[in-house]
Amino acid sequence: MKNKKNFSKKAGAVILSAFILATSVTPVTLNAADVEFNYAKALQYSQFFYDANMCGAGVDENNLYNWRSDCHVYDTELPLDSKNTNMSDSFISKNKSILDPDGDGKLDVSGGFHDAGDHVKFGMPEAYSGSTVGWGFYEFREQYEATGQDTHTKTILRYFNDYFMKSTYLDASGKAIAFCYQVGDGDIDHAYWNAPEVDEMFRRGWFATEELPSTDCVSAAAASLAVNYLNFKDEDPEYAEKNLKYAKALFEFAERIDPAKRKCNDDGPKGYYASSKWQDDYCWAASWLYLATEDDHYLDEVWKYYDYYAPSCWTHCWNDVWAGTACILGEINDKYDKDGQTFEDKYRKAANKSPYETIDFWSQIAKLVDNWMNGTVPKITPGGYSFLNQWGSARYNTATQMVALVYDKHHGDTPSKYGEWAKSQMQYLMGDNPINRCYIVGYSDISAKFPHHRAASGLSKCEDPDPHKYVLYGALVGGPGASDQHIDVTSDYIYNEVTIDYNAAFVGACAGLYRYFGDSSMKVTPDFPPKVIIDPGNTSGGNSYWVEAFGVDIAQDDGPKATEITLYVCSDVKKTSKNISVRYYFDSTGMTSLEPNSIEMRQLYDQTAAETDYAAELSGPHLYKDKIYYVEIKWPNFVVANSNKKYQFALGTYAWQNYWNPKDDWSHQGLSIEKDNWTGTPVKTENICVYDNGVLVGGTEPDGTKPVVTTPTTQPPTTQPPSNTPTPTSKKSKVDVNGDGVINMADVIIIAKKFNAVSTDSNYDVNCDLNVDGAINIGDVIMVAAKFNTQA
Repeated sequence: MKNKKNFSKKAGAVILSAFILATSVTPVTLNAADVEFNYAKALQYSQFFYDANMCGAGVDENNLYNWRSDCHVYDTELPLDSKNTNMSDSFISKNKSILDPDGDGKLDVSGGFHDAGDHVKFGMPEAYSGSTVGWGFYEFREQYEATGQDTHTKTILRYFNDYFMKSTYLDASGKAIAFCYQVGDGDIDHAYWNAPEVDEMFRRGWFATEELPSTDCVSAAAASLAVNYLNFKDEDPEYAEKNLKYAKALFEFAERIDPAKRKCNDDGPKGYYASSKWQDDYCWAASWLYLATEDDHYLDEVWKYYDYYAPSCWTHCWNDVWAGTACILGEINDKYDKDGQTFEDKYRKAANKSPYETIDFWSQIAKLVDNWMNGTVPKITPGGYSFLNQWGSARYNTATQMVALVYDKHHGDTPSKYGEWAKSQMQYLMGDNPINRCYIVGYSDISAKFPHHRAASGLSKCEDPDPHKYVLYGALVGGPGASDQHIDVTSDYIYNEVTIDYNAAFVGACAGLYRYFGDSSMKVTPDFPPKVIIDPGNTSGGNSYWVEAFGVDIAQDDGPKATEITLYVCSDVKKTSKNISVRYYFDSTGMTSLEPNSIEMRQLYDQTAAETDYAAELSGPHLYKDKIYYVEIKWPNFVVANSNKKYQFALGTYAWQNYWNPKDDWSHQGLSIEKDNWTGTPVKTENICVYDNGVLVGGTEPDGTKPVVTTPTTQPPTTQPPSNTPTPTSKKSKVDVNGDGVINMADVIIIAKKFNAVSTDSNYDVNCDLNVDGAINIGDVIMVAAKFNTQA
């Protein structure tokens, strides 16, 4: 997404210091001939980000990843009231028969796509992405078909536009009276880091109505539907006509609002996607509708608001579609009035321009790309990359590539200097750059490996430096900075953010590059994507669920004698259970002056209760056998596994003169004992057990009982490509580079020196490769610096 909270000053200072040290020497670059430039493969991969981000009850049926499944299915039953939506009670009452024809008090707003690594469905980037992916297919359909990618694209386009139609509420006459443009609240959503399949957060719906027109969102959705009509009208006329019906209805809704009362959708997106204008989206939709219908009324609406000189000032993106609009107007002119001036004269008259002023819609696109090539609008990095903005620089760059390639298609259908520039920029993003980084996840050995994406990461928190569980094939990460730098860590939401609007024009750019620069050597990857093993359950103690924890032992002579435990419940299953409990086992032998039933249990902190409507239940002691007891923590009806919710409790005695020795306690064995609850590092702990509805699913009980494990009879291909498959090491060995037992700046300096070849000492080579990607790079520096910061 666009804006997120900043790093702490302390963390930033440590990481920045490490980064400066690590980049003080220019790294050795690969030969460009060693980088793979395969536009067919890039086109194939680029579409799979949409599979990863599908939402709703149709994910299982439509997406091609076996590690994704239906999610947020409760979006099918959004309560129709002013609490769960932004619609007023009076509006709901007046239009209830249209909004809720079956009278069950619920709305179905399921479907669509998550915005980024988060799970909100934001209106502007979603509608922009639907129209822009559709535009790329409209322009370069032959290349999708030639590479066998058209079926996949059409599935994605249907998923976008089916959602837009479902989200539009028409009255009996076919007029739109409401349009749901957002589901989920960014502030609430960003407090979680978990798989979408287990999300149960509160998800409000935001609707455009005559009271809250949201002209930009309504228009953007109309544009997507109009493009989809053009893409499907020949092969599925009935479906195409339905798209056109809804496109017209949404545009009529936008037009119906008094121009003085039209506004952007600031109700819902807050600062995440604060749109700055509605006029560009309105003209974008009207241009596509004219192309679909040849109805002059739509052009009349374009001429009222079209900003002729705007396209060259930025580029095509979710908040500015002037460049895309100029392309479509250029195409309309070429199709209906190529050698005349009738089309231009209509615009001159409507815009009150001089009859002698030159009007050439394509000229503004040429100026746009020229500005990008010479650095007038963006900055040109030392590596030759056109950098516009730190928030998704690759998104802006690939959008300009697509615009350049569309220009070439309509000017001789052969690559000009603009197409050559687009190729050079894509080759930079594929790895021909000063740091040899490919910004397309999973595309090659040198691809970014840690995109900021909850579902693919398989982690319980974005700060975890561990390898990702799944490869987010084809995702275009945020991109390089103004000096060609990049940070490949999961927690970085600037350099490594991924969103549906980042990939939208990237897909079309790949198709355009294949059109002009593809050759017979460029092939797609067969049998793609690879299937992954879900719930393998093949390690000691079971690995479907486990606990990561640490403890603090307290033994005051005249005060408490207890063990304080901090724990998190983790899992690698596709969809975690709501019936999880955790048991901590202890032995009464070490409690000489205390009866087992007199032990004190104190809940110290329950993050679930603090942040949700659920709360943990702490009970016990319960007799296990002989002198062994356990205390149990349950989270009824809450998906605690992978929620990254902290739970802390104390076990012992707070009575004076009593004795407490935890060393014979089963769950104390193997527990990382720390100095305090604030700086401890949780580690996987086998002797704290996890249960699903009372059945052991993680850990080992005191008598050696382990979960029943089902080993797959067949082994599908590995999750990661061979070069992308690190062998996990313990967290402690990953960050304690010099093995001195502490994590400090010495570890940072060792890695930085190795990265820059300042040190020839080979003693620490293995430890320096923290992310186990086969190289010592800036990612390793950032990982150790971040870890040092948490310990400092």
